[in-house]
Amino acid sequence: EWEVVREGLKKDANIINKVSLQTGVSARMIASSVVPEQIRFFTSNRESFKRYFEPMKLLGSMSQFSLGVSGIKQETANDIEKYANDPSSLFYPGEEISSLLTYPEGVNHDRELYKRLTDEHDHYYSYLYTAVYLKEIETQWKNAGFEVSNRPDVLVTLFNLGFKASSPKPNPQVA
Repeated sequence: EWEVVREGLKKDANIINKVSLQTGVSARMIASSVVPEQIRFFTSNRESFKRYFEPMKLLGSMSQFSLGVSGIKQETANDIEKYANDPSSLFYPGEEISSLLTYPEGVNHDRELYKRLTDEHDHYYSYLYTAVYLKEIETQWKNAGFEVSNRPDVLVTLFNLGFKASSPKPNPQVA
């Protein structure tokens, strides 16, 4: 599985780097969040992995409970958008981020969000929502006096557990 994930990330390197530049979240941190989700996806969907993803070295795009290549739940994506647009939120990452998540006038929000996160041919929004989530968690912890931007163990754990599990403290537990 690792070989497929590695090759899939290489294919998406330009997109990951673009998102990294847009958000200020390192490309490695973004990729670090995707790896466990892909491994979990491939091992729980073994037949799909063998038939579709392994031969083409592609990342799987989840489309049921968790969405996209990073497995973001729609509820979490809604929270990401909400915090990105609320300057009073402890997670608010700054005004430059909210413009990255805007929608065209008149679109159905839920339908468009689902489409963004499950596009099998363009993983941009999967990586963008992942990076913004990480930035929001970093902001929350920084505001509480703790620096975690260089702690992939903490950030990836919180990415998997969600916003509700994020409780800034001096010695966070991981995994």
